[in-house]
Amino acid sequence: MTAHWASAYIGTEWARDANCWHFCARVWQERYGITVPLIEIDGADPRAARRELSHSAEQRGWVEVSAPAEGCGVMMAKGAMPCHVGIWLDLGGVLHCVEGAGAIFTPAGRLADLGYRIVGFYQRVGA
Repeated sequence: MTAHWASAYIGTEWARDANCWHFCARVWQERYGITVPLIEIDGADPRAARRELSHSAEQRGWVEVSAPAEGCGVMMAKGAMPCHVGIWLDLGGVLHCVEGAGAIFTPAGRLADLGYRIVGFYQRVGA
């Protein structure tokens, strides 16, 4: 990923209190000027993350869209329930922060290699 703005974020560390949502919130604010409420979840508890992510998108000002655009939120799942979020890049993949790896860019076709599948694309209402 050379010469792309997202390169500056690659390697950002993941932590329980700086999880995938917190990472996305930071990028949305810094890159797009979009402020989103932080979802306070225990990053070590996948069930809590799944519950919060699957029930809060529309309540927090997001609308599902059929095709992604640069900066869209990407909801991902491992198994049946959503458990992870990232940001769509026009490079054809997702900028996201993963426990054990930190912030990475993953081409859409390689998400399955990490055990993820995309379950939805979300645009911030009014963004």
